[in-house]
Amino acid sequence: MTTRNTSSASLLEKDLEIIGNIAFQNNLYIHGKVSGNIAAPMDSRAALYIQGDSEVNGEIRAPLIIVSGAISGDIFASRRISLKSTAKINGNIHYVEIQMDEGAEVNGVLTSMNSISDA
Repeated sequence: MTTRNTSSASLLEKDLEIIGNIAFQNNLYIHGKVSGNIAAPMDSRAALYIQGDSEVNGEIRAPLIIVSGAISGDIFASRRISLKSTAKINGNIHYVEIQMDEGAEVNGVLTSMNSISDA
């Protein structure tokens, strides 16, 4: 069994559909469907896990984002984004650090936020 860090975590189960925006502080695991924006403070240690059986339609802003599911919308990762092999992204990705597994699909533009802050 894997151990999560000591900060609190929230879980949206696969039978749950959210229509509206979500704001979170720590760790959020999404298995269901979200139609709305998802945001965490960009200067926090928050992590968002988009599981393989999930769909998100909206903009995402979080420090750490791990994607195994489907996202339609722009993504902003102030620390790191990890795209697993089952990830399907329709939108632009703005990142500081990116990791992409073979098989991950991105239909959009990848933009390093390092180059933006250096300008």
